Amino acid sequence: MNGRELLAACISAPAILDALTDDEDLREAGLNSGEIVLAVMRLEETIGRALDDDEITSVTTIASIDALLRTVGTSQGPVRDAA
Repeated sequence: MNGRELLAACISAPAILDALTDDEDLREAGLNSGEIVLAVMRLEETIGRALDDDEITSVTTIASIDALLRTVGTSQGPVRDAA
């Protein structure tokens, strides 16, 4: 799973992702705070651990979600299927 796929499962209008670049701010692109919270929760499920405060506030772009997804398998343990 990548950041774009994770977001698509969390937002009410996944078509918005078609026009969104990886470095574009999610809120400026039209995602609301509830959708971002859902994305954070899904991200935590996917990587198998809670995000710390700095990581949560870093979830502002698809690229930042991808970066957190890449931490899976380094020091946090195995990936869990969140589907």
